[in-house]
Amino acid sequence: NGQELREGVDYELAPGRLLLKTPVDGAVVQTVVDLVPEENTQLSGLYKDEASAMYCTQCEAMGFRRITYYPDRPDNMATFTSVRLEADKERYPILLSNGNRLDQGTVPEDDSR
Repeated sequence: NGQELREGVDYELAPGRLLLKTPVDGAVVQTVVDLVPEENTQLSGLYKDEASAMYCTQCEAMGFRRITYYPDRPDNMATFTSVRLEADKERYPILLSNGNRLDQGTVPEDDSR
């Protein structure tokens, strides 16, 4: 319903865990995560390869959990409707992702991206 949830009231956060206190059937949950790939030395999830200066992902089989909350169980299949890659054009002219490219261009508010 577009309602923003309140931590401690509607959900709880713990390391590696997101608990919705009153889940609703058919609900769509949208999350925003902050990552520091330069500090990820496990080569899993999103990390920066120092040799090539490229950002990389390794999501099989558990790496995606290092990027966002994801139960990753056969009885709980998630659908991802969109993924957006965005970076400084001068520093990172090539962006690669799994899947089919649907669009490309600059960010309307920031043509350096």
